[in-house]
Amino acid sequence: MSVDVDICNSALIKLGAERINALTDDNKRARLCQEQYTKIKNRVLRSHPWKFAIKRSKLSPVSFTPEFGTENYFEQPLDCIRIVGAMADYDTSKTTEYHYSVEGRQIVSELDIINLKYITSNVLEAYFDEDFKEALSCALAHDLCYAINQSSTQKQELFQEYEFWIGQARSHGAMEITVDNLEYNTWTGSRL
Repeated sequence: MSVDVDICNSALIKLGAERINALTDDNKRARLCQEQYTKIKNRVLRSHPWKFAIKRSKLSPVSFTPEFGTENYFEQPLDCIRIVGAMADYDTSKTTEYHYSVEGRQIVSELDIINLKYITSNVLEAYFDEDFKEALSCALAHDLCYAINQSSTQKQELFQEYEFWIGQARSHGAMEITVDNLEYNTWTGSRL
C-alpha cells in the first residue's frame, strides 16, 4: 500500500472509520481523503522548513518591467510552497541571506541570480519522517472529522494530538545538525 493511503488510513482509524484500499475506492471516505489529502499535506509542509522537503534551485531574472523600482523579478518554481532562503550566486563561501520579497508568484530582489532554498510540494511521502506522518494523519483526521463523525469535541482532541506530533516532528528535525554548527556559549556550556 502507498504511503499516502497509509496516512489516510491512520487518519480514518483516529476517526473510528473503516480503512480504504486506495484513494480511488468508490466510497465517501476515499473521496474525502482524495479531495483533502494534498491540500492538508501542503498546509503542513508549509508550516515549517522541513529538512526532508527542502529543494534548491538557481533562478535567473525574468523579463518584467515594473511600474516603479529597479529590483529584479524571479519566477518561483511551480512546486514552491514556502521560501526558506535566498542567497547570492557569487557568495558561495558565506551563508549570507539577502533581502527579498514575494509579490504574487514572483520573488523581488536586488540580486542578479538567486540561489533559492524552498519547501517543495513534490516531496515523496517515502521521505517523510514518522513523526511528520503522524502529525499529517492527525491534521487530516481533524479536517475530515466533522464530515465523517459530526463531532466538534473529537475535532478539538485531534487538533491537540496534531499539535503534540507536529511539536515532536519539529523537535526531532531540529536535532539533526552537526555538532560543528552548534555555538558554544556560557549558558549552554554551564549545563555540560
